[in-house]
Amino acid sequence: MPVNTRGEDVRKPAQCGKSHPDPTPPAELEPAYRAADYCLETGDGFHVLHIDRPAEQTVAWMTARGAQRLVLFTACNPGSRPLTEEGNRRRQQRLERAVTEQGLRAWPARNRDPKGQWPDEPGLAIADLPDDLLARWLEAFGQNAAVLLEPPAPPRLVWRAGLAGPPMPPPVDAD
Repeated sequence: MPVNTRGEDVRKPAQCGKSHPDPTPPAELEPAYRAADYCLETGDGFHVLHIDRPAEQTVAWMTARGAQRLVLFTACNPGSRPLTEEGNRRRQQRLERAVTEQGLRAWPARNRDPKGQWPDEPGLAIADLPDDLLARWLEAFGQNAAVLLEPPAPPRLVWRAGLAGPPMPPPVDAD
C-alpha cells in the first residue's frame, strides 16, 4: 500500500463536493485549467482551491502540519488527452510510488471541471515538493501543469517547461 512518511494511505481517492517566469500555456487550455476546482482531502474534510484566489483555510491547515508549500499533481490524462481508466490508474500508482520513494508527504486530491465536461482526475497534494523535482515530474508524467500553493501567494499554475502549442501526446507507457 503506498503511504507517505506519516503512514497515511495515499491511494484513497478524494471526493469533491458538487458545484478542477512560467512557460506560455496553450491558449485553448489555460481557461479550463484556471476555472477548475482543485480539491484536497485532509481527513478532516475538503479544501477546494481556485487559481489566483486566496486559500486562507488551506494555508492554516498547511501551517499546522509544517508544510511550506503544496503542489497538487495528477498523473492522469497526460497532455490533456484522455486515457483509459486502467491507463490512468497505472500512472497514478507510479506517481504514488515516486512520492513514497522521495519521502514526501502527500494527501489525496482531485482536479474537477465545474462544468462537468472533463472527468475528475485523481491526484495528490504533495507537501514541499522542490521546484526541480516538480519540473522533472511534469515532464516525466507528460503533464501540462500543476497547481502550486506557496503562501502568502494564492494558488497558481506552474506550466511544464517549453510548453507552447498543442498538448504533447501521452508517453508510450500511458496505456
